[in-house]
Amino acid sequence: MNKIISSKKSSAIFLATVLIAGTIGLSSPSFMVGDAQAQRDYGIDSYDKKPYGNSYEQDYGIDSYDKKPYGNSYEQDYGMDSDKKLQIFPANKVAELGDRWWQWAYGLDTTVVNPFTELGQAGCDVGLQDNGRLLFLVGSPRDETTGEFPVHECVVKKGTSILFPILNVACNNLEAPPFFGANEQDQRICANNFINATILESLQLEIDGISIDNLEQYRVDSPAGGFEFTAVENNPFVSPEGIPVGNGTGVSDGFWILLKDLKPGEHTISFSGAIDLNEIPPLEGIFEAGATYNLFVEPRYY
Repeated sequence: MNKIISSKKSSAIFLATVLIAGTIGLSSPSFMVGDAQAQRDYGIDSYDKKPYGNSYEQDYGIDSYDKKPYGNSYEQDYGMDSDKKLQIFPANKVAELGDRWWQWAYGLDTTVVNPFTELGQAGCDVGLQDNGRLLFLVGSPRDETTGEFPVHECVVKKGTSILFPILNVACNNLEAPPFFGANEQDQRICANNFINATILESLQLEIDGISIDNLEQYRVDSPAGGFEFTAVENNPFVSPEGIPVGNGTGVSDGFWILLKDLKPGEHTISFSGAIDLNEIPPLEGIFEAGATYNLFVEPRYY
């Protein structure tokens, strides 16, 4: 059985989607992300016409999925109609969104709502971005009592794309070692080292009962320049060894999944992964994080 590190150490790792899809401890430092540029890249002006508009389809190469979306099983389950096939965007299209996810996570006041522990609708709603066209999900460590990952229940509207990290980490200039990096180069090396320690066979993603393979292809780190962020009071990573309140810079790395909006109806997304902290002295043990989301997609747009 895998050993789970303490919440303090986990806090450091979890900073990434919950630091790996969830936050290491929720009082963890950083395993878990700006706006004018994002509006241009993701075609916000076109939302009124069609979720993510033509620019989004062009940027993420939706047409390329018409030929082979993920094998015959997906073509059969979701139909040959390209509007119904499950589509996961390639990692190089997700890097800036991953940084936005971290900016969002550092800016969460958990006294209002904490998406890592709130398993109902409020925990999902706090992750809505871009006027509801994009939803950030999170992962968390196993429950110490049940040994299970959390199960979230929420309703989303048609036209909502979904982003979550299976495992992720962010290193920055505010947090103490082993997550500290004085500059972009140091932060990138730090984040890369954590994700290099991923136990690849632990990576798991299942959507509507179908297992997704070759998840290592969805690894991506921050674009050149990294990202700026503001860590607020009561953020998920505040702890004696976590990230302090303030303005900082960081670089993230991880395995990110961006799903095109799902067809109306019930869907289940389950993901998890593990990092071997023994590869990152002085840390030790195995850090695991994950989650299950039971989603009901309403047949209407925002």
